[in-house]
Amino acid sequence: MLPQPYMIFDQFVSSRIHIGLTGSIAVFKSLDLIRLLQKSSIGISATLTRSCKEFVGPLTFSALGIEPLYSQDRYDPVEQPYAHLSVHGHTDLFLVAPATAGILARAAAGSADDLLSTQLLSYPGRILFAPAMNPHMWNNPAVRRNVQLLQSYGHSFIEPDIGEVACGEQGRGRFPDIVKLYYNTLKALAPQDYNSTRVLITAGPTHEYFDLVRFWSNPSSGRMGLALALSFWLRGAEVFFIHGPMLPLHNLDKFHLLPVTSASEMYLKCKDTWLDCHIGVFCAAVSDFTPVPCPQPKFKKQGKESLQLTMEPTIDILAAMSSNKTHKQ
Repeated sequence: MLPQPYMIFDQFVSSRIHIGLTGSIAVFKSLDLIRLLQKSSIGISATLTRSCKEFVGPLTFSALGIEPLYSQDRYDPVEQPYAHLSVHGHTDLFLVAPATAGILARAAAGSADDLLSTQLLSYPGRILFAPAMNPHMWNNPAVRRNVQLLQSYGHSFIEPDIGEVACGEQGRGRFPDIVKLYYNTLKALAPQDYNSTRVLITAGPTHEYFDLVRFWSNPSSGRMGLALALSFWLRGAEVFFIHGPMLPLHNLDKFHLLPVTSASEMYLKCKDTWLDCHIGVFCAAVSDFTPVPCPQPKFKKQGKESLQLTMEPTIDILAAMSSNKTHKQ
């Protein structure tokens, strides 16, 4: 599931990314990632390895507006004598997605045997790798050593997902979820001015059940809370997202999803979480009243001409948390 329009951040108009595209069957998924990054107003250039073109050709990436587009076969050392140095002059981030075991090995060893590995070797800025490979390859000690070595150089990784890979095997090695990859790429471009900050955010409606199948609620979507939570997270915060029933959400590192149903559950979850946080943003559409529960598991209308509900007030979560905040919150 790709991000909904309200979760696309388009404030990166002055940013540029160079993407290294390698010979993995997962490379076709990079097309969706490129489209998302373009919706965020990010300029994109790319380098294709020879093996990448066995899966997706240069024309496909050119049609998406990638400029400039480099590949070993299209590289002319006379007309482009410094193509191997061309990335660092105008790029904020070097993203390798997908990153195969081969490119990790060449990057870790400082090899310069093709255009992409040479560009990586000469790039002085931040490099972000998104590996994709067979689980046995990902767990191989040589690959683990290369990952650790690249991390020691200051480069970053988006760990592959667990699931079924192209060969049918199960395990960690699957190309990261595109939404997770999109947000982590934006995070690499965003200022980290909320680093070491813990933020509690409430969002969405609550469902106050009358019986097992009927509840009192409102049509809140939780979109505003989610957009705020992602904004804090992109800028380095650790987010505790306490939400009522709402659209499917994606797991991100240090973005804690804490689902609740009723106002009382949201209050208890906030109470348990709030004292360890620095900032609270309370934008959930919490029901102001909750019905006294029906004595029957399922209300029956037979023999009844009317229905009277007794409603009781719910706890004011914002007021309760405000009364217990410290001077550091």
